[in-house]
Amino acid sequence: MFIGGAGKSAMFPLHIWLPDAMEGPTPVSALIHAATMVTAGVFMISRCSPLFEYASNALIVVTVIGAITAFFAATTGLLQNDMKRVIAYSTCSQLGYMIFACGISGYNVGIFHLANHAFFKALLFLSAGSVIHSMNDEQDMRKMGGLLHILPFTYTMFLIGSFALLGLPFLSGYYSKDFILELSFATYTIPGHFAYALGSLAAFFTAFYSVRLLLLTFFGKTNAYKQVILKAHDAPSLIAVPLFILSILSIFVGYFF
Repeated sequence: MFIGGAGKSAMFPLHIWLPDAMEGPTPVSALIHAATMVTAGVFMISRCSPLFEYASNALIVVTVIGAITAFFAATTGLLQNDMKRVIAYSTCSQLGYMIFACGISGYNVGIFHLANHAFFKALLFLSAGSVIHSMNDEQDMRKMGGLLHILPFTYTMFLIGSFALLGLPFLSGYYSKDFILELSFATYTIPGHFAYALGSLAAFFTAFYSVRLLLLTFFGKTNAYKQVILKAHDAPSLIAVPLFILSILSIFVGYFF
């Protein structure tokens, strides 16, 4: 059952399909990564928690695989240049957190992180879509830069999504992500502390690639073609309204739940 869940939720080494699944249109990526497809494995493990609780060896496997995924996907995200691939590897890493939370019997915390993650990951993907749309369908961050003055609204939305992802205090990611790390530290087992160590390192790398994404896209001198920059425009209302709604949810939903 866990191998099925690992394939569905892109756990190591069955994760290969996830970064490739972002090739579709950005709203589709947002749905796949935030709400529907990849989260099914976490949901399945949580629903089957009575079965897993009787299989302690299976829980150790769940914890170890989840921790390895959280760490390795975060390190891979550091080196990607395609905007959407960075966010896709970030999803993979966050799923690792959810899975190892289930492995240390924190099913409720895993589902809590799943719910919080859905909002800020959808916000990140749709903000990336807004940038790509305004940049004439360019996805390579190396060909962007200096967009802060041209896309201030999109930048604000990106900033909120990134801060929620890296667990800035009092945004939604902070409540669930830190809770998972605390729970793993308080589980006095070798797999629990293994998950805590790798999860903490993954949190550091998450902050690193999120800030790198913002810096390469919005700051510094621009590397884009002149005609692209001249035609670039901030999000029209059709794109801006969903971003604004998701940003409000990304800020407050962790606190409310």
